[in-house]
Amino acid sequence: MHWRALQEGRVYIKQNFTDAQITVADIQERIIQDDTHMANRIMHFSKGLCRSCQFWNLKHYELTDMIKQIKLQGLIFFTFSAADLHWPELYKLMPLSNNSEASDKTKLQNIIDNSHIVMWFFSKQFEIFFNDILKK
Repeated sequence: MHWRALQEGRVYIKQNFTDAQITVADIQERIIQDDTHMANRIMHFSKGLCRSCQFWNLKHYELTDMIKQIKLQGLIFFTFSAADLHWPELYKLMPLSNNSEASDKTKLQNIIDNSHIVMWFFSKQFEIFFNDILKK
C-alpha cells in the first residue's frame, strides 16, 4: 500500500500542479489559513488506494447504490469475521492462559499455537448464531 500511495501522490501532483511549483511553505500557509480545498482534493483522489478509508467509503456508496437499484429493503450483510482478541470465553479454553487479562501478544501466540481450539470455538459460535438468530 505504501508504494501505491507514493505512486498515486506523484500522479496527483502531476495532474494538479503543472502550472506552478508548489513548495512546502505554500502548503503550510494553506493549512494555517484553514484552506481545506487541497486536502479535500487529495482525500478524494486517494479513493483508489486499497484499504484506505476513502476506498472503503467508495465501496460503501457503490454497494448502497447497487441495493437501491435492485430495490431491496432491509438487507443485512454478515461477514462472519472473528474478534479473536476480544473473546474472554476463548481464552478460558487455552491451555497456557488462565488469565483473560493476558497481553495481546500472548493471546495472539495462543491463537497460533492452538488453532484447533480457535476453529472449534469459532464453529460453535457460528452454529449458535445460525441456529438461534438466523433460523428464527
